[in-house]
Amino acid sequence: MDKGSKPLEINDLSAFEFVKECLKGDVTFGINFDRIQTNSETGKYMILEYLLCDEKQFKNNVTPFTSHPNRYFHLNKQKFIKLWELTKKLNADLFLINYSKKNTQYENEILLMKAIDIQDKIENPVSTENKKMSREEFSFWLRNVNKLGKG
Repeated sequence: MDKGSKPLEINDLSAFEFVKECLKGDVTFGINFDRIQTNSETGKYMILEYLLCDEKQFKNNVTPFTSHPNRYFHLNKQKFIKLWELTKKLNADLFLINYSKKNTQYENEILLMKAIDIQDKIENPVSTENKKMSREEFSFWLRNVNKLGKG
């Protein structure tokens, strides 16, 4: 194991809860994102944003394979716009990852979407290249991506 890093061990939602508490219900103009790392092969940053497909959506035939940010862009518009602005400023690659929780009906559906463009004022604002994966295939992909960050 690399001495400069550590394995993920615990779920840390405390920072999110702390900010939520301190904002006291104010509308937020910042975004949280899930992961950023370098790609030693390209020299670019990679931004990974995980998009949970909740079990409540399954009854409407929305699964990780069928969901897409264009379906709910109006609800999360600023998040996607800010992520795209950051992606461009950093000359990075943005990956949006649809998943559902372990032990749910669609736990084995992962949709890996590489963002190509995000434009606010068009009918389908989020353009992506998509790849359907199983949870195990995604794990393999992520572990390889993780190694690229080692440099």
